[in-house]
Amino acid sequence: MSRKAAARPVERAATSRELVAVGHRLGRLVSGTIVGPVGVAMTTWALALTAVPVSHARAQRVLAVIAHDTALEASPTVPAGLLTVRLVLKGQTRRELVMHRVPVGTTPEEVARGAAGRTERWFQRWSLGGPAVPRDSAVEANATLDVRPGRYVLVAYEVDQAGRVRPARYIWREVTAIAASVLIPARFSVPDARVRIKDGSIEVLGAMRPGQRTLQIENIGGRPHEAIVGRLKPGKTVADAQRWSREGTGEAPFVYAGGITPISPGVTAQTRLVLQSGVHVVLCPMRGERGTTSDNGRGVITSFRVS
Repeated sequence: MSRKAAARPVERAATSRELVAVGHRLGRLVSGTIVGPVGVAMTTWALALTAVPVSHARAQRVLAVIAHDTALEASPTVPAGLLTVRLVLKGQTRRELVMHRVPVGTTPEEVARGAAGRTERWFQRWSLGGPAVPRDSAVEANATLDVRPGRYVLVAYEVDQAGRVRPARYIWREVTAIAASVLIPARFSVPDARVRIKDGSIEVLGAMRPGQRTLQIENIGGRPHEAIVGRLKPGKTVADAQRWSREGTGEAPFVYAGGITPISPGVTAQTRLVLQSGVHVVLCPMRGERGTTSDNGRGVITSFRVS
């Protein structure tokens, strides 16, 4: 072996003693209170979390909500942060789902009572939205929400065969979001397209291709908004979709694909939909107080092409 080769530093794996020392230092930085063997175990767990890819961490945060005809079944607690809510229909009743925060000083029962009528006022604050009713050929729908620590109610409204919500008929249950590790970042994944909804317009940003795609719904207006996505049937137009929603009668001129239930101003949510080639419409059927005209009835509707 040459002298030059012998002088080269030799790389080696860290010993267990060195890893423990690093664990102790990280434990003091993170909490300042955990010491001893327990601290080593906790910091080793924290190190493991930092090594988990963000995509994998997100995949672990899923809340399955089973909607029976008379009750909702779900875990009573969820980790705070990005949470994918999976609505699964198990009964004969079709439903949509909304996740609504319980404000401090208010009980879940009071918030749930306020959901009656599905009024705009109830969604003005604290509504994170959720999965719209699954499409006809499916029993599941999803939405990814940014959930802060605290108490929430899950409200599942009935939806009739024509796809219209029955505001007075719903079931609900409470769920609590618990603060999770700060080492897992709460960032939405990069979507295939963004749907930006204002009080007087809807804008779709991004090119869409057939297949399962992620849509990000952003409420940048001053009122609650929801988003319904559908592929226009042959021979139908955006005006037909607008007329159908305004009049509330007849068969829908589009094949329903999915969407997001009402979200409060400033809230963002994501959903994954299966899209086929063709012209799609995005509309907001959110009605004002006392059943006034919906957003799309006032012309708040847009379209995009999947190709």
